[in-house]
Amino acid sequence: METKTCQNCKNEFILEKEDFNFYEKIKVPPPTWCPECRLIRRLAYREDRNLYKRICDNCNENIISIFRPDSSIKAYCPTCWYGDSWDGIEYGRDYDFSRSFFEQFHELQKIVPNQATGSKNSTDCSYSNNNIRCKNCTLTFDGFQSINCYNCQTPLFSRDSFDSDIVVNADHVYETLNSTGVYNTKFAYFSDECLDCSFIFNCIGCIDCFGCVNLRNQKYCIFNKKYTKEEYKKEIEKWDLGDYKILKKAEEKFLELYYKIPRRFSLITNSSNVIGDDIKNTKNCKTCFATRNGIENCKYIFLSGLLLKDSYDVTFGGDNSEIFYEKSGGMQSQKCMFSRACHHSNDVQYSDKIYNCSYIFGCSKLRNKKYCILNKQYTKEEYKELLPKIIKHMNDMPYVDKKERIYKYGEFFPTELSLFAYNETWAHKYFPLTKEEVLYEGFNWYDEKDRNYKITMKTENIPIHIKDVSDSILNQVIECEHNNKNCNQQCTGAFRILSNELQFYRQMNITLPRLCPSCRYGQRIKKKNPLRLWHRKCMCNGVQSSNKEYKNTIKHTHGDKPCQNEFETAIDPERKEIVYCEKCYQAEFV
Repeated sequence: METKTCQNCKNEFILEKEDFNFYEKIKVPPPTWCPECRLIRRLAYREDRNLYKRICDNCNENIISIFRPDSSIKAYCPTCWYGDSWDGIEYGRDYDFSRSFFEQFHELQKIVPNQATGSKNSTDCSYSNNNIRCKNCTLTFDGFQSINCYNCQTPLFSRDSFDSDIVVNADHVYETLNSTGVYNTKFAYFSDECLDCSFIFNCIGCIDCFGCVNLRNQKYCIFNKKYTKEEYKKEIEKWDLGDYKILKKAEEKFLELYYKIPRRFSLITNSSNVIGDDIKNTKNCKTCFATRNGIENCKYIFLSGLLLKDSYDVTFGGDNSEIFYEKSGGMQSQKCMFSRACHHSNDVQYSDKIYNCSYIFGCSKLRNKKYCILNKQYTKEEYKELLPKIIKHMNDMPYVDKKERIYKYGEFFPTELSLFAYNETWAHKYFPLTKEEVLYEGFNWYDEKDRNYKITMKTENIPIHIKDVSDSILNQVIECEHNNKNCNQQCTGAFRILSNELQFYRQMNITLPRLCPSCRYGQRIKKKNPLRLWHRKCMCNGVQSSNKEYKNTIKHTHGDKPCQNEFETAIDPERKEIVYCEKCYQAEFV
């Protein structure tokens, strides 16, 4: 074990024996940045939800793009980008030993055509990004095989989902987060296999439940109180979510209950030997967040899954992949390091948007290639001879950023060289900074241009009940309730209601939103735990919680004495939740 000081934040972090074994296995130096700073650096290379109108640099057609029209970055529409009229090898160049590697790669990234949006095999999804095999989705990002989704983040195998994030096999859901196998749910959080439920948290196998927390296989419950079927039908009529005032009252009462009932220290399902939060079907992993289905022997992972193995520091990766390190995006690949979006490839380093390639270093947007450096083709022998010289040069002439942070071989790309401004990326989403803080760090910031909307309806003039909303609402430009008041959520200031959106609200009996889509998304992010762990002690004090808000319903194994269990949790000690260890939680709720 070794304690090091982070080059970026100056905080100490620990490297364990298992870490050194991994770095030695893949022949890279140990990191000089702490795990959190490494995560932020990778997230700064992942575009968020910003979409712009611009011209395709190949066919000159009007397109939607993740790249701003005023940037120097070349962008092609999907048809042109996947077409055969160009080849990334055409932009190849010799390696210049008089300049740093990162400077040369950044220049290459900008001139090789970039995908305007990353969706593939999707139809009627033009105002979205990174969707695969999706149909009729708007403002939807990173979806997979989903239909009729609006303002969603990572819907998988889902349909008719609105304002929902990381939902799997979801159907007719609204404001639902990190849930699987749910139907007709509204305001459902971290719940699975639930039907006809609203305002639920960590419920499993529930039907007809409203305002409930930690229930298992229950029916006809309102705020955790059991009713008969007939009583439930009568009582639920009082909670008409088509009425804005009643909805806000329900939300308030639900939160009161949520803070009075213990929650599990971490949301871990069907997993063994894991540390982190929101983990499902995972084995032997540490400091992992939002992992799914078959991840094994990994560390420092976020939003990844589908049989990712033997990897460190990965965001958005997986799908039968192994030996990833400092990687942002990628599937069905092996031994890819310090790279972004490499698919069906192996032995890739310091590259971006690589498909079906092997033995690639410092390349951008290549397909079906081998033995390339800076997009230039080499023979196998030339590649093996040149590569060690470049790695040595990266150490002898490192890149030094504006804050004098040093980037040698083994570091991910510098944040200041990202193709996106900090506030256009996932880094800003989970680690928000003010404009002044971003500029102080030497990163880039994008000031939104004035939209010059003519507001035709104030939020206070929206009808209280959805039944009183006429089709004329489709012609209104509605002021966002935040109205750009420094909410730091990329507020657009105003929004419209789309026809399919209005139809959904009427069908689901949901009052109209008062926030623009960006702010609604920002509010959902706030409902999730941060990507950070704290060492804490169980709050079970024997017969009740340590804050005296909750009385236990059963005698625990530690009797009347305080529980001594400690754990790593993503719940900040400054928050109001009552946090129980696994044993105490199981005793009360399972």
